[in-house]
Amino acid sequence: MADRMPERDPGDPVALDDRHALATLDNHHALQLHCSAADLRRPGWTLTTTSEDADPVALLFGQRLLLTLIAPAWLDPLPNRAHESGMPASPGVALVAGEVRQVVGDVLRRWSPATLFSPAGVAALDSAVRTVAPRTLSTGAEAHTQLHYAIPGSFRPYLGQWLDWIELLDESTEMDPAALSLLARYSGGIYVVRERGRIVAYAAIRAQSPAVSELHVRTLSPALRGHGLGRAVAARATRAILDSGRIPLFAHQAHDLASARLAAALGYRLYAQAATYTAALA
Repeated sequence: MADRMPERDPGDPVALDDRHALATLDNHHALQLHCSAADLRRPGWTLTTTSEDADPVALLFGQRLLLTLIAPAWLDPLPNRAHESGMPASPGVALVAGEVRQVVGDVLRRWSPATLFSPAGVAALDSAVRTVAPRTLSTGAEAHTQLHYAIPGSFRPYLGQWLDWIELLDESTEMDPAALSLLARYSGGIYVVRERGRIVAYAAIRAQSPAVSELHVRTLSPALRGHGLGRAVAARATRAILDSGRIPLFAHQAHDLASARLAAALGYRLYAQAATYTAALA
């Protein structure tokens, strides 16, 4: 659900960093959603339409985008007429394919951006999409994600036992097939921990724009999960993103409590609730 952040001193350096980061993320997602950045702060839902031409998802993975919704979790603590008149005060943008526009529109008229991401709202959206698009590739729980970001003033580095084990993959010297596979998928840097020569955890960076880099974290060894390994590599990658002048963006499925705890431990803040549905190409 959307939360109203506490009011901050506008001259506080952390508050200034926060506002800059949020404005940067709004601009970044506005380009993806075919809307203006202001739509991501305007109360109620804004609907835009997908483009069928040169869809990168379709070209790379044999999929087409049906729906992307983003509901920012932060609202500027200023009064607005929409809220005072009883209209939903939380903002959200939905990028919708033509075939699901009517059913999605019906759902969004019943559920505001602040309430859609409740279990009942997610179930209602999932049912509506599947009614007209049975080839949908993800379930409601899989489609629902949370987007987190960090700023220098909020970031909490890792100082534990894994620090000396972390290494940055080097394409010019790497021979391990698993490492080469990661290097082929992520171009922004990959931090790993190995055990007996095998990668057991990694944090990979993918530059989404000149201002935003996405963080992907996995602990591959079940025996090592829960021991701070993911936090260690994620912290090193987050520091690298911040040092590059970009905003780190960490997305995970909403039901993934381990990733939520990792984000909180490193000082990440919730940017938005989101949902994405794709379908296999016919």
